[in-house]
Amino acid sequence: MELILGLLIGTAFGFILRRSRVASNACIRGALALTDFHMLKLLLTAVGVTLIVVFPLSALGIVNFSVKPTYVVGIVVGGLLFGVGMALAGFCPGTMLAALPGGDRRFWWAVAGGLAGSLAYALVYEPLEPLLIRPLNLGRLTLPDLLGLNPVVAGVGVGIVILVGVILLDRTTARNKPAIPDLARTGVD
Repeated sequence: MELILGLLIGTAFGFILRRSRVASNACIRGALALTDFHMLKLLLTAVGVTLIVVFPLSALGIVNFSVKPTYVVGIVVGGLLFGVGMALAGFCPGTMLAALPGGDRRFWWAVAGGLAGSLAYALVYEPLEPLLIRPLNLGRLTLPDLLGLNPVVAGVGVGIVILVGVILLDRTTARNKPAIPDLARTGVD
């Protein structure tokens, strides 16, 4: 049942990415160049709404969190590698799959790069663990624990702050909206 639910949620997310034109290579390039905030606003809206919904569900025992350790060096190195890969491919993992229906051939290069990166990570994890994982391993950090707040209050509060930030970002960038191609009409990424 969880697999079917994950497939349905993933399909809905991909549909939203595609219809909102965030799967467009032009949109991703604009986001990386900080000239187009369309993708940032969409993703921050998704994060804000998710926080507001998920934290109360967690308090009711309907949703369970799996908090991973915060190892600063590995996160910084991994984030840099991820960002370079995303810039080179022109896709992030979510938009890569959403671009598949458009027939963009770069999709296959992005998939191959993602699989190669995953394989490389699996092969070098043990030798790199002392360099990337052990130094600055801060354990399982959560914002509610750091702030000493109830998890629901922290989650909903941060979600509201993010949504207010999206509204302010939209108001300050509304005049400078670049033309993102409508993928549904053109059929091209």
